Amino acid sequence: MRRLRPLILFALALAALVAGAGGGASQDAGGAPVHVIELSGSVDTVLADWIDGRIGAAEDAGAAAVLIQIDTPGGLASATDDIVGRIRTADVPVAVWVGPSGARAASAGAFIAASARHVLMAPGTNIGSATPVGFDGGDLSDKVVNDAAASIAALAEATGHNPAAYRAMVTDASNLTAQEAVDADVADALADSREAAIAWLDGRPDGTGGTISTAGAPVETDALPWYLEVLQAITNPNLVFLLLIAGMVGLMIEVLSPGGIIPGAAGLIALLLGLAGLSALPFNWIGLALIVLGVGLLFAETQVPGFGALAIAGIVALCLGGVFLFGSGDDGISTSPWIVVPLGIGVGAGAALAARRVVVAQRNRPVTGVEMLIGQDAVAAGAVDADGGQVLLNGERWAARAPAGARYETGTPLRVVRVDPENLIVMVVPRPHKEE
Repeated sequence: MRRLRPLILFALALAALVAGAGGGASQDAGGAPVHVIELSGSVDTVLADWIDGRIGAAEDAGAAAVLIQIDTPGGLASATDDIVGRIRTADVPVAVWVGPSGARAASAGAFIAASARHVLMAPGTNIGSATPVGFDGGDLSDKVVNDAAASIAALAEATGHNPAAYRAMVTDASNLTAQEAVDADVADALADSREAAIAWLDGRPDGTGGTISTAGAPVETDALPWYLEVLQAITNPNLVFLLLIAGMVGLMIEVLSPGGIIPGAAGLIALLLGLAGLSALPFNWIGLALIVLGVGLLFAETQVPGFGALAIAGIVALCLGGVFLFGSGDDGISTSPWIVVPLGIGVGAGAALAARRVVVAQRNRPVTGVEMLIGQDAVAAGAVDADGGQVLLNGERWAARAPAGARYETGTPLRVVRVDPENLIVMVVPRPHKEE
């Protein structure tokens, strides 16, 4: 599913171009630019992929430096690792500014700050509270916490910052104000604005034995595009589960009742949104297979009499699929059983009942067209035999045939027993006598 992400992002980017969405803002011209990347909101794989691309663009442009402006409450461990790894391997100096005033670099933001050679903070900001938790806010195992503590300490040590202070952000969930961070050597200096942070970088080491030159450099700012914000909004695991099953059920109803349009269109949209969200999260194929199996069993229930074992099995498969969809949750990503189980039961039972009603309605729908002629009375309008003839039926003359070996003379009371709709020929037999 991860291979689908570039296609989804390309489609959304194309939509942005059609809508006239612009790129990043640019100030001044000439010289090696400074690229500012605005990292705000939760850190996820969508944001990680975008930052990877923006750092790559800065490298291609020969930028003097990249300044990542941070304001985040945290995010996914896997996405944070991707961003940290990209910063550490960048061919351009990368600095972090926690700002503007009121911003924070919590949890994932602290890891990203620790990976940067230069860290600046605006007055009124804070950094820390980096103890990893599950998606639902629950505590993770000691193994996960100890690994995170060692990782952030190693990053801080590699960038010349205080590893003990950064480690405490994980083990003790410590959080420092801007001035406390500078005093503890967690940050290098205070900078009350983006421009001040860029000016402070001028002449600082670039990590390769040279210095950063930002004096008079043009500034190019990149903010997350709206279409990626849409993708971010649908990466909640519980919402992804709901979109997937709603999409599949909608398509199932459309298959059972062709021409309904609304169930099929809504189902297709929900399914595509669910797949888009799924592509941005590390998921378990077993969970996805169980969801598909559950919908398949609900469909099979409509093809057999009664409401029984297949429907119940389908609902159980949906619930298990929702629980297993995102694995153990060690990455901080998991669905809540308290949400997905009621959803699975409700959607599954509702889908089974709706599908059953659709099938019953299809089977009981009134017969229309020439099929309505079957069982109606007619009168021979001339000789009728196996080779053909005509009958009077509802005041009209119809071509007719008699069974092999039979022959009916003019005026014989007949009854239609079969219709050939392609050739508009009715098969007739003598009308039975009424019993006294």
